[in-house]
Amino acid sequence: MKHLLRIAGLDRHELGYLLDRADRFKAHPLAAPGLLRGRTVLMYFARPSLRTRVAIETAVARLGGVPLTVGPAELRLGRGERLGDTARVIGSYAAVVVLRTFDDAEVVRFAQAAHVPVINALTDGHHPLQALADLMTLREHVGDLRGRKLAYVGPATNVTHSLIEAAALTGMTVAVAAPDGHGPDPAVLAVAEELSGGGRTVVTPDPYEAVKEADAVCAGPWPAFSPQAAVFAPYRVTADLLAAAGPRPVFLHHLPALRGAEAADEVVDGPASLVFPQAANRLPVAQAVLETLLTNRLAAAR
Repeated sequence: MKHLLRIAGLDRHELGYLLDRADRFKAHPLAAPGLLRGRTVLMYFARPSLRTRVAIETAVARLGGVPLTVGPAELRLGRGERLGDTARVIGSYAAVVVLRTFDDAEVVRFAQAAHVPVINALTDGHHPLQALADLMTLREHVGDLRGRKLAYVGPATNVTHSLIEAAALTGMTVAVAAPDGHGPDPAVLAVAEELSGGGRTVVTPDPYEAVKEADAVCAGPWPAFSPQAAVFAPYRVTADLLAAAGPRPVFLHHLPALRGAEAADEVVDGPASLVFPQAANRLPVAQAVLETLLTNRLAAAR
């Protein structure tokens, strides 16, 4: 049984296959209308979601299924009933389970007990669906990702971790510019070093060093408890910082954006911005992931 819990759970062939299928679904949105006919996809959200939730619900509908969304009031992971018991029961009802929660280990334990595919729709450590949408968007505009450079500017997040793992598999370089104490998890960096794909990660406190010769500059939401903290101010993506990347860099942001803090309006709305196509690409990515897991094609992609 194959799940999508983090990008490092894939190999480079599987990652490439998922991106190819996402391209296919973008060109042909109703390419597999009967795949989920008569079946349910259970979606558990313990934390807010807009883009990911709507994208997955729409993907399930396009594949002919019924999306059923529940929250902590209905499904209490690991609280009361044993997590393994919950996973086995839900797996007897649903064709796929989608989880957005906090603890990565909790999602892993659920997947180990479930007998249906499980998709991580965001945890504290990883956001694989977002990273796939980011790579799809970048590939649409620069072609082959091998040898390309992505600069991530700002405090590291779950998306940063997923992009680091994705870059390792695709042969990209990811340069992360973050203030002291807000860099990537060393455990993620260690995993990325072991992945075979030729990519590498550079971590620096200097945003101008990170964006040098970058094909794309990416930002993400700052920690909610201190969106205007002085320590993050140098990591605001401005037109000047974007210009320092090179002649034609693109700008990515995985939203929601705190405009004026994480990035200037002129960057988010400027000609280099792919923010909204990037958000739209979550839908074909969701379709590709659902189809690939349900048809057990990942192993065949090698």
